[in-house]
Amino acid sequence: MTDKPTDDINWDDMASSAFVKFVEVGDEVYGTITAVRPGTDFNGNPCPYLDLVTEDGERTVSCGQANLKAQIVALKPRAGDTIRITFTHEEKAEKGMRKMFTVEHSSPLGTVETSSEEPGF
Repeated sequence: MTDKPTDDINWDDMASSAFVKFVEVGDEVYGTITAVRPGTDFNGNPCPYLDLVTEDGERTVSCGQANLKAQIVALKPRAGDTIRITFTHEEKAEKGMRKMFTVEHSSPLGTVETSSEEPGF
């Protein structure tokens, strides 16, 4: 059985993504968390997804990068919190390069935490 093409797909919607991409050092996202939900990384392992409201609209951060995931898990952000995630640099990893991030997190209760993993994490 072969899949038949369908005419009811809006291909323009497929071209853009609500997922935040950290491509260049200095790329960042800042916004208010609307949901923290389970997701998966590129290897199918569990990782948090953060749904945000930003100046650019609704965005989603997949926290599958090892460094980012460790920081988010340690901070345990919740809906209503604000967060800034900045891609700070890359460092050599066992298989290629690893992206490193700084995470600034604040809750409506006034708690502000900054997390940044040092090289060698």
